[in-house]
Amino acid sequence: MRPRTLLFATALLVLVAAPSPMTGGVPIAAQAQEPPGPPADLSTLKNFLPLEKPANLQASATPDLSGAWMSAPYQSISMADRPGRQRGKEEDIDYKPWARAKTLSEVTPTGPEAEPHRTTDPWTRYCEPNGPVRVYAQPGRTSFVQLADRVLILHEIMQQFRVVRLNGTHPPFEELDPTSYGDSIGWYEDGALVVDTIGLNGRAWLDQMGHPMTERMHLIERYTRTDEKTLAIHRTIDDPGAYNKPIVHTINLRASPVAFMQSPWNCSVRDNTTFTATLLQDAVAPAK
Repeated sequence: MRPRTLLFATALLVLVAAPSPMTGGVPIAAQAQEPPGPPADLSTLKNFLPLEKPANLQASATPDLSGAWMSAPYQSISMADRPGRQRGKEEDIDYKPWARAKTLSEVTPTGPEAEPHRTTDPWTRYCEPNGPVRVYAQPGRTSFVQLADRVLILHEIMQQFRVVRLNGTHPPFEELDPTSYGDSIGWYEDGALVVDTIGLNGRAWLDQMGHPMTERMHLIERYTRTDEKTLAIHRTIDDPGAYNKPIVHTINLRASPVAFMQSPWNCSVRDNTTFTATLLQDAVAPAK
């Protein structure tokens, strides 16, 4: 089977795009203002939650995470606004002022305000990795390889993977070289796999709606088999650089009858540029 590119989603979701109310229809290149950014010195900020495994952790059964797990598309990390209709006004996201402004300045590739032909999405435009949060926002499969000292999390989307060191500790923030997927440690707790991640580079969006992250972000994920066909992921986004309190988000992956890597996603800047130039621009309705 020929690998898919990420652009099939925009082709399906948006046939005709109108000028965005957030930017008044002004082309990206013509917008004079620099986009807002995070505080200059993130190292002075304290995270809301501990960056380590709980002390005196009780022994736990090891959940069976084998198989291929399919994620379901969603637009927003807000549990109160999963379709992304209330961007910037979600009741469960407490923004720093710059983070709200940054979110509203982004041009989304999908969702209620989608303008894929001029999106500012770093994944759609530049094929930059989605990171450990947004990677589950598209319908791709994930597989887990559970070893004695680590867990490998493998994604069909862009054939990316994560290495989770079991029962380890993080290096100090200042000693980490920030990356797209960061530094992950993990442990088993109450029958779930818990993954704790820091050291992210802050370049990816958290979702399709452009919610930002910073290099101070701390992510806690709890993977729980709720039944034979369901893997629940409870996620806590702890980023004092962008938000005033943690964001909690839960998704469910479903067991897939199709084997892992039978339909991998690829991303090509060349294909994206050609698609935009030859198809999307012709589909855009002229501004009134």
